Amino acid sequence: MLTGAVLAAQVDSRQRRSLRSTASQHFLARQPALLEEEEITGRLASSLGGTVDKAFAAAWQDEQRLLVGTKCNKLLQWDTASGALRSVPLPPAPPRTHPVVESVWGSCGIHSVAVNPAGDMVATGGAEPADAAVLSLPDLQPVQTLVGHQDWVFGVAWVSDRHLVTGSRDQSVALWSIPEPGSGAPAAQYKSPGDAGPAGLQRKFEGKVRDVKYDPASCRLAALSTEGCIKLLDAARDLRTMRTIQLDKAKELVCMEQRSDLLAVGSIGHVTLLDPRRRNAELQSIVSPDENQGVRSLQLTEQLLSFGTGKGKLFFYDVRAQAFLPTERSAYDYAADGLHCKLSPQPQPALQPRRHLQLGAGYVVQNDLFYDHFSGMDIRHACYAHCWDSSRTRLFVCGGPLAFGLQGCYMAVWH
Repeated sequence: MLTGAVLAAQVDSRQRRSLRSTASQHFLARQPALLEEEEITGRLASSLGGTVDKAFAAAWQDEQRLLVGTKCNKLLQWDTASGALRSVPLPPAPPRTHPVVESVWGSCGIHSVAVNPAGDMVATGGAEPADAAVLSLPDLQPVQTLVGHQDWVFGVAWVSDRHLVTGSRDQSVALWSIPEPGSGAPAAQYKSPGDAGPAGLQRKFEGKVRDVKYDPASCRLAALSTEGCIKLLDAARDLRTMRTIQLDKAKELVCMEQRSDLLAVGSIGHVTLLDPRRRNAELQSIVSPDENQGVRSLQLTEQLLSFGTGKGKLFFYDVRAQAFLPTERSAYDYAADGLHCKLSPQPQPALQPRRHLQLGAGYVVQNDLFYDHFSGMDIRHACYAHCWDSSRTRLFVCGGPLAFGLQGCYMAVWH
């Protein structure tokens, strides 16, 4: 009797998981048309007492709170339940033995925010943009600052709860072992640019490293370079290069996403889908409807690929159906006069349904640069980052003006 009850419970559990998976896929395929925007950009000045410039990166801290990194090198925390928005202090930059490359463009800010699998640490850019800072969660206290890169850190990826990979504009990647919070470890961890192995940085690229991503299901670490390639690295063997994949669409490579069977890479006018398990990895090249505006952010969620562009549009593409999803609700009526029943054949619309979400107004700082070059123009905010919460029912979207020197910001939750 007991064995029969256990087997019945196991079958029931499998059925519930299958139903949840089916419902999730069904909902994702129709969700873009249901999303409505809740913009919070207007609260920035009142909450933080100043201008926030360009939100570049974001991650959900938990079901309720979001962490956002900006060009002005602020780490923001937004509580979606209470509406509280605050700036998180970053630990001061420690002394360094190797100089940082000076740039005429100034500081790049925070380009990556990543929460570890256990949810008890977050990695992000440091007070010096060539460093990475690790903070404990939920208290956001400093754990360690990672020093060694000589140029801006563009990507961070956790390969375990206590191991982190960073990628930099200095053409190198590095693997770091992070101490436990409160262990009394030094406030900074150092690596030497010229040394190989775990003690140093791995200079493996001819171009700048723009993004790093790790997929736990396949144990695959991927790094994207502006030289037009993806390198697959072995995190268990000192970041040894396992494979190099050359990309045909290699102009303005700034973002990448992956899951166990798929890699997605954004370029100036395309999203390239690759299967790294195949000898000929490229599967498909999706033309961005925002031609030559640049794909700035990517997300892969089951069969749904979403990508944001430099013109402030967010597109949703069904990888299995190989089609863009509409973002307008269908106008159904049940046998009303002059209208078709929901179950009857529908006439083809004269115009194609809208296939994107348009980011809201946000704000743009009207400084001298604005009046000299952009006054009277329709300024759209680039979609620099977007991320789903764990329930896949809320999508956080953030960005800012694409033009260099133009200041502004956009942040919203679509739900």
